[in-house]
Amino acid sequence: MSAGTSPPSSLPHIAVVGGGIAGLVAAWDLARAGCAVEIFEAGDRLGGAIGAQTLAGDAYDAGAEAFATRSPVVPRLLAELGLQDDVVAPQHSIAWLQLPDLAAPLPATGILGIPADPLAPDVVAILGETAAARAAEDLNTPVQDWAEEQESRGGRITLGEVVRDRMGQQVLDRLVTPIVSGVHSAEPDDLDMNNAAPGLFDAMLREGSLARAVALVRSKAPAGSAVNSVDGGLNRLVHALERELLRLGATIRLNSPVHDLAELVAPGAERPDHVILALDAPAAVQLISEVMDLSGLDLTGLDLSGLDLSGQDPAPGVALVSMILHAPELDSHPRGTGVLVSPQVRDIGAKAMTHISSKWEWAEAAVTQAHGPGHHVVRLSYGRVGQTSQPRLGADSSDEDLLRAAAEDVGALFGVPIAGEQILEASVVRWRRALPQTSAGHAERIAALRARLAGQDHGPQTPRVHMTGAWFAGTGLARVVPDARSTAAAILNTDPEPEPEPDPPTLTARP
Repeated sequence: MSAGTSPPSSLPHIAVVGGGIAGLVAAWDLARAGCAVEIFEAGDRLGGAIGAQTLAGDAYDAGAEAFATRSPVVPRLLAELGLQDDVVAPQHSIAWLQLPDLAAPLPATGILGIPADPLAPDVVAILGETAAARAAEDLNTPVQDWAEEQESRGGRITLGEVVRDRMGQQVLDRLVTPIVSGVHSAEPDDLDMNNAAPGLFDAMLREGSLARAVALVRSKAPAGSAVNSVDGGLNRLVHALERELLRLGATIRLNSPVHDLAELVAPGAERPDHVILALDAPAAVQLISEVMDLSGLDLTGLDLSGLDLSGQDPAPGVALVSMILHAPELDSHPRGTGVLVSPQVRDIGAKAMTHISSKWEWAEAAVTQAHGPGHHVVRLSYGRVGQTSQPRLGADSSDEDLLRAAAEDVGALFGVPIAGEQILEASVVRWRRALPQTSAGHAERIAALRARLAGQDHGPQTPRVHMTGAWFAGTGLARVVPDARSTAAAILNTDPEPEPEPDPPTLTARP
């Protein structure tokens, strides 16, 4: 893919390393302003964690499939790309939990499984009366100790310890952990509270209760579905950005990994004025550590170069198995939009299942048109931190092991037998480092790293380096998009649009 007409020489030349959504959005804003933009993508496609998988000739999302509706930033981007009329809501909104002893719908009011009303019937049905009563103690227990903890620990507080203290171990085990491990591929005790649930901890301190904080945050959400997508799949956003970038004359280089920032300056080529690293944090840190001093920074979880990983990625990665089933028994949507699986379930290897054709009307229409009534599209997700099922399944597992496990798990998760001959087609997609490992203090470490970058020495021969993406902004399009746009605005010396209040996490099981 090549560039068209060169922009005026007075505008900066930008190199974007990484062709995920963050890199594409930043590049688009810069290209629209007239900058010369060159994108270097290591893989053979754009989009990062948003991708497509073809089954029976139709494309279905093979990664992120939805965006949170509370923030206007993603709808605004879609409108700018002419996709505003294609925004769609899910057909059904209920997801289920699979626990060792029961399967049940998720409680209607909660954030990451934390209930707004611990004594609501759907919460009691999962917890039992004793554990629900323990959770309700949160409503009358002072939170002052947590205000003191926040001050003494510099905000380095995990989701798991707050939930355990305020509502008890059963809320953590039976509600929060299945959701967090499915959405974030992490344990609650390893997740920074403020990153996993932005604004919830501060709301708890103001409201005097974690449950009341959940209720307050949820009350600010707009009516309707908590998530939306695009007719035909969220992957259409990637195609729209690619089309616009090429129209504006940007250069897109696929299969072009960057191992050294010096590689961006080819013999006789113009040196970029700015470099945007739209990568995962470990890859970005490795690149910048070669050209600037990072000593004194806490790079926990961000710098993998000094670790002995014995050839293994520190995160398990995620493998997604998508299937087309001939199963009229699923026409009643027995598990709503899908299931999140507790890590305590020993006989199911999947951490989540999405009933795609139940969730999205366009997907139901596509599979029905291709195969006829009674056919369904489902997607099972494998790979979680601390997985105890055997064999350990994830991105490093073979296709054969994953397909075998999925064939066994799909019936167990739906609660109805699914025979092997009912699986008409199945395929595997793998994701590695698609999600940030946001341990306690992650936000502070990122802020310090970005401050060091902002203070770097640069001159005519030294491009200024910027970082953006999910590892720096947080998980979800509603956090990635404004961060990417702010990066572009900083390069252009313009004021970015005010960043909206952070979105509460959605229940989409991401790759």
